Amino acid sequence: MDIMILPRYNPDGVAYFQRFLATGYDPNRDHIRFASQQTREVKALIVDFSPHVMVDAHEYSANRAYGLKDQWAQAVDGQFDPMKNLNIHKDIREYSEEVFVPRIAGAMDKLNLRWSPYITGNAREEPLVFTQLDTQARAGDVSLALTQVMVFLTETRGIGLGSQHFQRRVASGLTMIEAIVQTAADKAEEVYEVVEGARQKFIDGVDEVVVTDSFQPTNRTWDFIDLPTGKLVEIPIQFLSSTPVKSNLTRSRPEAYIFPQAWKEAADRLRLNGVIVENIRSEFRGEVEAYNVTSIELASTVYQGTVLNKVTTDILKKEITMPAGSFWVSTRQAAAGYAFTVLEPENIDSYATFNILPVNVGDEYPVYRVLG
Repeated sequence: MDIMILPRYNPDGVAYFQRFLATGYDPNRDHIRFASQQTREVKALIVDFSPHVMVDAHEYSANRAYGLKDQWAQAVDGQFDPMKNLNIHKDIREYSEEVFVPRIAGAMDKLNLRWSPYITGNAREEPLVFTQLDTQARAGDVSLALTQVMVFLTETRGIGLGSQHFQRRVASGLTMIEAIVQTAADKAEEVYEVVEGARQKFIDGVDEVVVTDSFQPTNRTWDFIDLPTGKLVEIPIQFLSSTPVKSNLTRSRPEAYIFPQAWKEAADRLRLNGVIVENIRSEFRGEVEAYNVTSIELASTVYQGTVLNKVTTDILKKEITMPAGSFWVSTRQAAAGYAFTVLEPENIDSYATFNILPVNVGDEYPVYRVLG
């Protein structure tokens, strides 16, 4: 088993004691725009290594208080989750959940370390609402998983604690990572067969493309430290589960996407994430599905150097002619899941959303779906 370790994603940011790059960009939200050369270089390194299994190791803010009186803090030593996006083949998602997750949990339990799925939540809010890992490809882990890789996120209790509980925190982070690596080693042949088999099934498949999804709400309890007393308590919460998420907008899988060579920046970004983008050698003539933009909604704030644009479209069939040199993205490749995400305009991480392919109401989106 070959292992590559990237010890630190953002050493320049660490010099400023921050998770962001020195430029202020969040390196873990830069996998659509690739605004930072650092992100581009790291992504190229990982894509070239072409892993079957990947671990994205983070820390979470242990000193963040919850509740109307800031009376609770999370009690878990570590959080972890496999990727949830429905454009990752189900064999990869199911194997991650059914084989790896119990082994990570068991390793934590064996050392009497507390754990939970990965969550985010709002402070000073009751009743508490926690949201499980989302499916957004702007994050490095999801973007790689969409090339049909088994990817896990781990979060160690740590930010804002200084040197407190250092041994326990290191043990927690190491235990989660070690359990993933050991499981991959123990079941190397099986993991390889699952991932390679899933890639081929995905390449040959006819499943619909999932454009938008939503969490599934449920009620449960969550372990907290009661800050006034220091005791462990269980508090009821609403849990927005992504195991699995619910598909909302779906579309039939095209054979390919085609778009004008004027949009080279879009092609370059696709290639950065391992998507094969070709230039057609001769003129294309044929029927395609085109997107007519019916509404846009610009965000009220700047996000990572751009203003996000929520887009809706209607699909219509038409005959088009595209010259030689136009960009062609076949969906018969393992990385097509990422292409679905960024090229379908309604997706939360699409090139329309991030204004890489800017559109307005009434425009024809400059990407076309080539049908089989």
